[in-house]
Amino acid sequence: MEQLFTFFLLPAAALVFAVLAIGGAVFVAGVARRWRGWAFGTVLMMMVAASVTSIVLSFRRLTLSDQGLMNVAEGDGASGLLSKLILAAVIGCSIALCLAWLFDWNRKMRGFSRFASRGMLPPSDISWAFMIFYVAFSLLPIFFGKVYYVHVSLIYPFFIYLALYLYMEVSEADPALMAKYCLAVIVFGSLVAAVLTPSSAFQPGYNGLLPGFKSRLWGVTAHANSLGAVACAYFLMELAVPARRRWLHLVFLAVAWLTMIMSQSKTSILTAMLGGSLMLLMQGWAYLKNKERGYNENAGLILAAILLGGCIFVLFIGTWVMFFDLNLLSVLERKLDARAVGDLSTGTGRLWIWTAAINGGMENPLFGQGASFWNLENRLRLGLSGAVTAHNLYLQVFSRSGFVGLITLLVFMFILIRYAVRASRPTRGASLAMLAVILVRSMTEVPISPNSVLGAEFFATMAYIYFIIDRGARPVAAPKHVAQATHGQFYGTQREGSA
Repeated sequence: MEQLFTFFLLPAAALVFAVLAIGGAVFVAGVARRWRGWAFGTVLMMMVAASVTSIVLSFRRLTLSDQGLMNVAEGDGASGLLSKLILAAVIGCSIALCLAWLFDWNRKMRGFSRFASRGMLPPSDISWAFMIFYVAFSLLPIFFGKVYYVHVSLIYPFFIYLALYLYMEVSEADPALMAKYCLAVIVFGSLVAAVLTPSSAFQPGYNGLLPGFKSRLWGVTAHANSLGAVACAYFLMELAVPARRRWLHLVFLAVAWLTMIMSQSKTSILTAMLGGSLMLLMQGWAYLKNKERGYNENAGLILAAILLGGCIFVLFIGTWVMFFDLNLLSVLERKLDARAVGDLSTGTGRLWIWTAAINGGMENPLFGQGASFWNLENRLRLGLSGAVTAHNLYLQVFSRSGFVGLITLLVFMFILIRYAVRASRPTRGASLAMLAVILVRSMTEVPISPNSVLGAEFFATMAYIYFIIDRGARPVAAPKHVAQATHGQFYGTQREGSA
């Protein structure tokens, strides 16, 4: 019986699996040729389904014990298998889409381009920059990192990213809208989970900045900070691409703020305030410059007065703190939770984490430590058991992939900045606000984590990136003022569902 299993059943099962895989790839490739305009959105939605399903079907319970917070998963093997099957479907579809694009000899799949239809060049430069960064960050350290470490999560996201970048070019639906819908699924799903299964959605006994509020919403994400990042992105995307009906627009903004407050993510709340303020300021500037309203002559003076007032306010606060010895943290302690404010004075241990990241990267400056540097075993050795990342994007990349990975990241960020600047006029500053959010979060968090494609923060960061890329593409050959006028006319009055 054992020989029958080894020499017949296993090879037969492998053959059937191979045939099904090839048939599935051919089927997906055929579907992609016919409905290529929906491939981008389909892959994104499948990824959201896989992300949310993996959390929901784990049937976790967030409880407190003598050891602290306990995240107990009560799901069985069947529930875990279902989420893995959805992920396998995402990977299979992505690979099939990449192959369909590769073997498109007659270039029929590229017959429609949302960029060419607007007189813009496809964003091949930034797509190449990101994929090169991915190789330098994830694949090269496997062979050249200080510690040899290989895992499937280092390989399969390559095909997912490649499929998304390729098919964003031919997407019939607005990529920014599709990303916004994905964020909405996570935000509203988290609120539903808070009502139906509070034991899995709320972290008890949390000492946040808000006094008397001892719970923290995790929702359908792996952590409250991830949910905060998603809610922040949803808030900014709703400001940039508002719903058609104003009352829905206001409801969605309120839901995003409620989710952020309940997640108690300080970084997300501050970045949402920063991004929202920049958007409102730039929209006010565009309103004042509109010649049809007759305010063009005084627009510059009004904006200069606002900026000068802001600078004077910051200078006043700084002088007060320096010369009058005002302890702001002591003032905060009387208004907010004392223990939470105490953590702010030390940056919640980030200085020690950053030091460990720098020291780890310098041990192998070119290619870093490899993907296992922030694993639990190594964190325990460093005495940083709670630091799952470097809490800084650039130090995270440097510690894992050295200067090679860091340089490729900086190249990608430089190109992204150029796209954001080009898109600032047609989006009335929304692209610059989203870029600012990415840059601010990069100082204390790791918003770009290429190997965590099912993490909730992946959808937040990629929403910013897709919005900036789609709105900031380069004009083909038209004069600069003509291209900007056409681009601004297309996006200046666009609302949800009008792409």
